[in-house]
Amino acid sequence: MKRLHGAAGLLVLMGMTSNALAVDCRVNGGAWQTGNPNLHVPVTVTLSADRTRIMLEGARLECRYSPGQGPAWGEDYWATGNASGTPWTPGPKFSSERTGLRINGSFLNTPVTPGIRVATMPNNGVVYPINITPYILMRSGPSNPIDVRVGDNLGLLRISSSNNWDHTRPQVTVTYSAANNFTVSPSTCTINNNNPMEINFGDVHQRAIGSDPLTTSIRVNRRLNYSCPDGGITTPITITYKGTQSSFDNRLLMMTNPNVGTAMVRAGTAVQVNGSFRTQITNSVGGDDVTFSLVRRVGSLPTPGATSGSGVLVMGVP
Repeated sequence: MKRLHGAAGLLVLMGMTSNALAVDCRVNGGAWQTGNPNLHVPVTVTLSADRTRIMLEGARLECRYSPGQGPAWGEDYWATGNASGTPWTPGPKFSSERTGLRINGSFLNTPVTPGIRVATMPNNGVVYPINITPYILMRSGPSNPIDVRVGDNLGLLRISSSNNWDHTRPQVTVTYSAANNFTVSPSTCTINNNNPMEINFGDVHQRAIGSDPLTTSIRVNRRLNYSCPDGGITTPITITYKGTQSSFDNRLLMMTNPNVGTAMVRAGTAVQVNGSFRTQITNSVGGDDVTFSLVRRVGSLPTPGATSGSGVLVMGVP
């Protein structure tokens, strides 16, 4: 009998998978981050020149095709949104406001559609900008001011990448924080058409300045006119007298002369500094007569010379 001798060999199957991360991104010239980076950037909160939007400016987001990844003919395609969520989620200060993204110069109000092409990046080592800037839309009706403080969380941007040679989907999130303090009413309604209001008491003798805001003889009358650009708005509003209180009377705005302050009197009552009075807009217009009065500290004789101060009138809602 012939024996059949067989030979057995160990078949070793070997392979290698590559972690295709064909993107690098950075913000404001910082270190390049590869993969699925979570970036953070402080931005300046500012009102646009046409007063229609609050812009979050100053995030210089850049990406490139990662060196040594993929074929020479490879391209990355960056788009809005990623697997983590929608393109833009506003922070707590703006959660009740209408927002949007300026993408390559076009203003797109939320909800911004995921998958909008933002940039195409060939495998050439060139750095490309991701031109996206978040914004908050101003309202056509009265609303309360938004008070942004340095470090506040302003929102989260989400973008993702695809390419023409594999199925990876790297994604980037960018958290925006405030680089500045900023207070604004997100409304296009105005007081006196947003024109500055100068109160000039003229040349007065220090002994003529009274110590009671309701009876002092040094006073200037002004008309406050309220208007909203869209017709048909009828609503109660508040007018807040914002500024720094004098050290001797919380109804008085602080002046450069420490023994002098300025009151705003409406309907026979001095409005406390950082306090407000309630009034009305009817069919998108309204108005009030107020008096600004110069007041001295009780028992003092103010030093002669020029004095000045500044405050802001802010429209809000009750």
